[in-house]
This record gives sequence, C-alpha cells and structure tokens, in this order.
Amino acid sequence: MFSLRTCLRPFIPMSRASSSSSAATATGRYTVEDDDGVVQMRNDPYCKPARQCFLCAKKIELDYKNARLLQQFVSTFSGRVYDQHITGLCDGQQRRLLETIALSRRAGYMPVFVKDPKYLRDPKLFDPLKPIRPHSYA
Repeated sequence: MFSLRTCLRPFIPMSRASSSSSAATATGRYTVEDDDGVVQMRNDPYCKPARQCFLCAKKIELDYKNARLLQQFVSTFSGRVYDQHITGLCDGQQRRLLETIALSRRAGYMPVFVKDPKYLRDPKLFDPLKPIRPHSYA
C-alpha cells in the first residue's frame, strides 16, 4: 500500500516532464504514471452523494413544545405518526420524533387524534401520497 506522501509530489508541467515521470496536481487528487498510463483517483466520480434526512440536513432540533413542527409528521385524518419511508427521516431522528410526539401529547401541546385547524395551512415537508421509498407491504 502506498503512503500519502508518495501522492503529494510537487507539480511538474507536462512540457518539462519526461514521459515516465509522475505528475500530481497541487491538491493531490490524482497521479499520472505515463502519458498513456492509468489515472488513480481517490473519490468515485459516479458515486451518488449520501442522502441525509431533512432534520439532519437543516440541523433542526426536535422539541416537545414545538407542536407546529411536530404536526407536520402526523396524519390529519387519523392522528398517527407517518412511517419512516414516508417522512424520509433517518433511524435516529424517527425514534426521537416518536418520543418527542409522545412527550408533547402527554404535556398537552399536541392533540392525540386531529390536527389543530390553525396548522392546516403550514407548508408540507413531504408528500404522504408519494413516499421516498416504496413500502415493502404495499
């Protein structure tokens, strides 16, 4: 295995370099062995960026007193919390969401079954009829 030090060589313009010398950019992202040689890259250019849940991406902290945010994850018809495949939250945030909604309901900040009418015009964070991932039992 090669060390990082071998990749970080000073930049040599191709006009001055011989055909068998190595060249690396100032950032050290790739090395070229020959003019016809293999280019070794550290990052996969075709790799999709990792998907982050909405709460982690915006760094939103869940609070049991913030009923307006918590109502976005509750069905207006049944009062049940939407599943993870609909909300698109990660495992930790979905668990925290369930605990926070239960605490908010016990404290009296949120109703158990119906959504408060003043929150019906809030912008939608996700579409419950178009889940991010298909449900395995649907």
